[in-house]
Amino acid sequence: MWRNNRMNRKAILPLGLGLAGGLFFATTAWADFTYTTLDDPLGVAGTFAYGIDGSNIVGTYNDGSGHSPGFIYNGSTYTTLDDPLGTYATFANGISGSNIVGYYFDASGYHGFVYNGSTYTNLVDPLALYATIPNGISGSNIVGSYGDASGAHGFIYNGSTYTTLDDPLGVEGTTSANGISGDNVVGQYVDASGNENGFIYNGSTFTTLDDPSASLAEGGTQANGISGSNVVGGYYDASGNENGFIYNGSTYTTLDDPLGVEGTWVQGISGNTVVGWYVDADGYGHGFEATVPEPASLSLVCLGGLVFLRRRGRLASR
Repeated sequence: MWRNNRMNRKAILPLGLGLAGGLFFATTAWADFTYTTLDDPLGVAGTFAYGIDGSNIVGTYNDGSGHSPGFIYNGSTYTTLDDPLGTYATFANGISGSNIVGYYFDASGYHGFVYNGSTYTNLVDPLALYATIPNGISGSNIVGSYGDASGAHGFIYNGSTYTTLDDPLGVEGTTSANGISGDNVVGQYVDASGNENGFIYNGSTFTTLDDPSASLAEGGTQANGISGSNVVGGYYDASGNENGFIYNGSTYTTLDDPLGVEGTWVQGISGNTVVGWYVDADGYGHGFEATVPEPASLSLVCLGGLVFLRRRGRLASR
């Protein structure tokens, strides 16, 4: 199953193939996030932030001509990332150090890549019949999804070997691995009742992550990113509205950009900063980063315990 989301917006993007222990942060600390809009100056039809590592953020913008390049933003400058083979679009999904992963879209379909700052290299899971979609990276480990005759399967790639990740509670062909931090991988699966659930995998055990505010009937929960003991993602409430969340191992806290009157989706996290996008009253998508003002949240810590389309909004076409 690919990560997708269902937000309505005018900025139409090509479709992508569709914690015990740790730190406890007081809910009020996360509520004190400062939201900053990220709009690539070339993204006249929308900007969407997908991954973050330190001060570097990656994502995709829509230039209004039907082409959607990727970008990297270092806090002051947006630099376009366009795989030379990406006829229609390049999606920059994750970043770790100088390496960026994502996929490009051409006339033959969807193709994974890793970019080291100068060279794009294709990534192809040997079990993939028609697509490999890298979603996240941590050091030398890359996670994502590949497609075969039964649907989508998560994978982890360590630079030499691809290992399939299928949540045992998921219907065959419905698991996507979306983010990685150390030995922990997060993603989502669809269960036998047709409900979408997040998960965290620690290398041996899959644990389901369901935001208590999520409505399974409307779309459930997706876990998209992880940093240390904190997991971020999105859920659909009983009204079908999209909301971001952060989970610290014991508590789910909703993260909704105040400008996102048509919804907020959280994709990535690095330390105490999250990224994603919101949709404004006119239906346009805008990237954002949200950071806890220092030392607000960190001073409050105490020890505590591809449906194939990558979720990007209720699209007609990621």
